Amino acid sequence: MSQPPYPPVAGPQVGYVPPAPGAPAPGGPAPAAPTQVVFPGQVQLPPQPQYAPTPAQQQPQSFATGFPQYRSPAPSPKNRTGLIVGIIVCLVVIAGAVIGFLLIG
Repeated sequence: MSQPPYPPVAGPQVGYVPPAPGAPAPGGPAPAAPTQVVFPGQVQLPPQPQYAPTPAQQQPQSFATGFPQYRSPAPSPKNRTGLIVGIIVCLVVIAGAVIGFLLIG
């Protein structure tokens, strides 16, 4: 019986003092270097990959042929519905305020 009947218990041992928080562990990795605040323009960043081709790299477009008299349609008129509704709402509110002022006064 040269070995104990069961393995030693993991955990705090008698007389064991845990290291202070923030202190490097003995035999562990060295603490990280302090960080520094950097503002844009101070550090040269590596170039980012370009996924879209530049206009010089694009192939020239070929349009459909055979329709020499074709004219593209005229552009649609601007949608002014919101402007008209807003003007009507403002006029109704102002009229209501004037009528209410006259009735109270």
